[in-house]
Amino acid sequence: MKAKTLLFALAMPLAVLPAHAQSGQAQPAQKLFQSGADIPALIAQAKANQKSPTANSIMPIVTLAPYRVQLEYRTGLTPPTLHHGEAELVEVLQGAADLATGGQLTGVKPPRPGSSTEMGTGIAGASKRHIVKGDYVMIPPETPHQFQGINGEFVIMSVHLLMPPK
Repeated sequence: MKAKTLLFALAMPLAVLPAHAQSGQAQPAQKLFQSGADIPALIAQAKANQKSPTANSIMPIVTLAPYRVQLEYRTGLTPPTLHHGEAELVEVLQGAADLATGGQLTGVKPPRPGSSTEMGTGIAGASKRHIVKGDYVMIPPETPHQFQGINGEFVIMSVHLLMPPK
C-alpha cells in the first residue's frame, strides 16, 4: 500500500514537469530503487552527518527529476518553513513530534536564489497535530509548517510535489 501511495504521489503532478524542467534548476541524479533493508543504514549515515540539533540531516532515497524522495533525520527544533508551489508528503519512519501547520510565518528570511522555500523564526496562529511512526501527512503549498516537541530521534520520508498554478 505504501508503494502505491508513493507512486501516485510522484505521478500526480507530472503535467507540470516541462515548466519546471525549463526553470534552470539543477536536477538530481536519477535513482529509481532503494531497498527497504537499506533504510537503517541511511538513518545511521544521516545521524553521523548531523552537525547540530537545529539542522536536519537529509539523505536521498530515490530521485526522478525534478522529484526527490528523501530521508530527514532530526533531533531538535529546526526553523519553520513554507514551500511555494510545492506540497510536501511526509511519512513518519521513526519517533514522534508535534507538527505545527497553518497560520503566518514570522521572521521571514530571504530565500536562497532559485529556492521555492522560505524559512522564518516562528509561526503565529498555527494548529498542532501529534504525529508518530507510520503516520502520513500532506502539507499543502504555501502552508507554514514546523516539527516541534522532538524528544530523541525523529525520522521522516519526505517528497516535495510540484503543484500546477491555480
